[in-house]
Amino acid sequence: MPKDKLADYPRPNVAVDIAVLTVAGGRLCVVLKRDDDGHAALPGRFVRKKRTVEQTVREVLDRKLGLAGTDIAPHLLAVFSDPNRDPRGWTMSVAHAVALPVDALTDVDGELAPLTPDGRLESGETLLYDHNAIVAAAVADLRDHYEDRPDPDGLLRPPFTLTDLREVHEAVLGRKLMRDSFNRRVEPLLEVETDADGKPLTRVGGGRPARLFRLPEEPSSFGWRLPSVEPGP
Repeated sequence: MPKDKLADYPRPNVAVDIAVLTVAGGRLCVVLKRDDDGHAALPGRFVRKKRTVEQTVREVLDRKLGLAGTDIAPHLLAVFSDPNRDPRGWTMSVAHAVALPVDALTDVDGELAPLTPDGRLESGETLLYDHNAIVAAAVADLRDHYEDRPDPDGLLRPPFTLTDLREVHEAVLGRKLMRDSFNRRVEPLLEVETDADGKPLTRVGGGRPARLFRLPEEPSSFGWRLPSVEPGP
C-alpha cells in the first residue's frame, strides 16, 4: 500500500495514562489529577507527533506529576481500546502502572486517593473516561506481585520490621493476614539488618524490641498464597 494512502484510514488518538500506587496510612492509594472543573482522572498525556510511548511516559512523570529527574519506571499495564471510552473522540490508552514508597511522592503534583479492598475509590467517585477500570487493573496487577514475593515493588524503605512488611502486604492485598504464619513464611526470605559488629539491629516501640530486616537482591517466592485471618462469626 502506498504510504500516502494511510491518511485515508481513520485512526485513533493515542494517550498514555499512569496509575501511580502507594501505601499511606495503612491504605492503598492512587495518585489523581483534577481538571479545571474538579473532575478527577489519572495523570496522562496524548502521544505527540514523532514521540514514542516511552517518551510520553517520561513526559507524564515530568510535566504532569512533577517527578522530573527521578528514575521511576512505570511498566506497561494494558491497552484500553474501547472506541467509546473517551467522549472527546476515538482514543486508545496505553496504560502504565507503578508502585512507589509514599515518601517518594512528598512533592507529587496530585492527590492521594484511598482505595477500597476491592480496588475502587473509597470516595465512590467515578473517574473520567474509563480510568476506574485502569485503576482496578493496576490494583489487580500489584496484588499478583504481592501474593508471590515480599514487597516486590519496594513500597517499604529498609530497614523494616516484620510488622511493617505484613501491614504493607495487607494494604495491597486488601485483607488481614495471619501474623504468625506470615512471619514464619517470610522471615527466612529476608536479610537481617546488623550493626558494624554483625549484631542484629532492633527497633524499640511500645512492646519488646523488633528485629530489623531488608530484602535480599533477589528475594525468593513465597511458594503459595499468603494465609488470611479467618473472618469472625
